[in-house]
Amino acid sequence: MTRMTSSEAFVESLVAQGVTDIFGIVGSAFMDALDIFEPAGIRFWSVAHEQAAAHMADGYSRVTGRHGVCIAQNGPGITNFVTAIAAAYWAHSPVVAITPQTGNMGIEKGGFQETDQMPIFSKITKYQTQVNRHERIAEQTHRAFTLAMAERGPVQLNIPRDNFYGEADYEIREPMVIERSAGGPAAIRAAADALASATFPVIMTGGGVVMGDGQMPAKQLAEYLGAPVVTSYLHNDAFPASHELACGPLGYQGSKAAMNIVSQADVILALGSRLGPFGTLPQHGIDYWPKGAKIVQVDIDHRMLGLVEDVAVAIHGDAGLAAEAILGALQTMEVAAHGNREQRLAEVGAQKEAWSKELTDWSSSDAVPMAPRRALRELE
Repeated sequence: MTRMTSSEAFVESLVAQGVTDIFGIVGSAFMDALDIFEPAGIRFWSVAHEQAAAHMADGYSRVTGRHGVCIAQNGPGITNFVTAIAAAYWAHSPVVAITPQTGNMGIEKGGFQETDQMPIFSKITKYQTQVNRHERIAEQTHRAFTLAMAERGPVQLNIPRDNFYGEADYEIREPMVIERSAGGPAAIRAAADALASATFPVIMTGGGVVMGDGQMPAKQLAEYLGAPVVTSYLHNDAFPASHELACGPLGYQGSKAAMNIVSQADVILALGSRLGPFGTLPQHGIDYWPKGAKIVQVDIDHRMLGLVEDVAVAIHGDAGLAAEAILGALQTMEVAAHGNREQRLAEVGAQKEAWSKELTDWSSSDAVPMAPRRALRELE
């Protein structure tokens, strides 16, 4: 335990969590803490609008895999976070929204820029906590950061502005790392059984693969099965695009090759994807989602399992670890898909070639006015 001010304890807790960047707008509500960001090695990125700060925190988190942190002035500054925090919620980004609030003595008296900030974020955060005593600021900051990463989503740390002031004995705790697993052994075995009996298995890789650094296990599993791989909406980075089994993204503005391939699947392994409707909707006039396919879904968030599509097997686990475990089980089985691997690879190649030609035709049209794709091609 060390004697320090509550602002010092707050900033020391941020440093302990590895925070080096915070996005926001300067405000009097947290000025005491802000003054020691730089000496503590934290860069404050000042923006023109609070929504940009929260979007930047979300983007920072998606790129680095670390916490993204945003802060702003109480009241209207904090309400401007809402759109970006909602985006982070559905992207499963561990964003920590630090929301200074009207001081305790001004609550319910129409204090400076007062609004009830907790209900505003209640449906778009994984966890919310309010620091009601300055002596608990380090403890509650640690908890917020822990749950943002453990539950993969934004959290709200609400701090009445007077609780940035005060002095107490604080313990600055190191980050709590919560280890993940591949999922239950019975579910892993059921998934392997389903894939072993499939004659046209397809793997769908989503954001969970990226977040768990699971691209390599997904690639190894796909290669063993000879299974085509499609990616979910906005997650093209979940599988190497240059791989012969890669068919491209599904959903909005997706790949016809991916859609035509997945339409033939008898078993779909959804790795780290909630199978969201925007990523499986008909596109290019193709209603491609196979109605009779057996679906095996893997997600670290149990609330996503079976949320959109009925699933035959639900695995509550890390996408990369689950892929490794399923591969291990398959290697002890007879795999039906090995018998027609070459035909499936030929179909993948044909669909990709046809889609590539169609894209080229779209961007080579001499029609007037010039099509947008032609304009983009000319600018390359």
